[in-house]
Amino acid sequence: MSILQFFPDPGDPTDTTGIAEKATFEPFFDEIVGQSTAIKLLQRAIATNRIPNAFLFAGPDGVGKRLTAKCFIQALFCHVLPVTKVSDCTQQIQQNNHPDVLWIEPTFVHSGEFINASNAVSQELTFKQPPVIRIFQVREIANFLAHPPLLASRQIVVIEGVHLMASAAAHALLKTLEEPGTATLILIAPHSESILPTIRSRCSLIPFRSLGQHQMCQVLENAGYSQILAYPEIIEMAQGCPGNAIAAWNHLAHIEQIDPTLLSVFSSNQTTSRLLQVAKTISQKLDISSQLWLLDYWQYQLCQAHRDRKITEFLSRIKDSLHLAQSQLVFEVCLLKLAEIVSTS
Repeated sequence: MSILQFFPDPGDPTDTTGIAEKATFEPFFDEIVGQSTAIKLLQRAIATNRIPNAFLFAGPDGVGKRLTAKCFIQALFCHVLPVTKVSDCTQQIQQNNHPDVLWIEPTFVHSGEFINASNAVSQELTFKQPPVIRIFQVREIANFLAHPPLLASRQIVVIEGVHLMASAAAHALLKTLEEPGTATLILIAPHSESILPTIRSRCSLIPFRSLGQHQMCQVLENAGYSQILAYPEIIEMAQGCPGNAIAAWNHLAHIEQIDPTLLSVFSSNQTTSRLLQVAKTISQKLDISSQLWLLDYWQYQLCQAHRDRKITEFLSRIKDSLHLAQSQLVFEVCLLKLAEIVSTS
């Protein structure tokens, strides 16, 4: 007996796949909100047993790509099992200990060792540079795929943040994409143009979109973050991405704990010495992700107050500079220039 259920599907008027799918795996995808096109394409692949060598899950951060990957693996691996074994299978996948699933994340260097992004967050570690997917991780994929699957009919490799892959690692991945054996790779990125064309061309695209406000509220409430709904600026800045809203909430709380005046530095005229001190505080106390979010927050505030296109253009350049120069210097230039723009707007 299988958990796979067949439901008549009258058709989704918002669906853009052109697929009139009659077999669905709804129980496995119940957690996903607002991604009907992505879910329909994945269900179709399972129902027809046409699983490609690689998927590219492309769409804004925080809209459910990671969760959908887990739901897809559960549907693929567990729908063929007797009901009595489904629970163990789904639990293994949810806890990241299924022997036929390898999950790769970008890594930081901490005390001479590599630590992935999830563990860095759980340990409340902060870093000045963004994480990277490194060539040793691509070699780990090759070693994993060198052995046959143990429980499932195929192996799955998920690569989060594939756009953060180092150049050598990206080129090494091409060989694996060409000859994955009995495996499927799921690459996760914010948009398809953020990865090498040679990698993109070897993947089947699964598009993800931003959510509407009602869907955003639903996801945040389900995730236990209903308090965020009282902050319209966070909801607006998140642009339909619940994950961005949750990340913003955490950044906001972190910055308020360090120095709440950083959030309203342009609410009144500031002396040059004060602005330079703010730049020093930001450089010393905030990691790269909080620094980038603070720039977004300033942009939101200033654009609401001044509607000046120069602010957006300038801050875009500043964000790029953070990866190229010392952060205190970047923020000194940023704060002094923004003060000048604000004073003349």
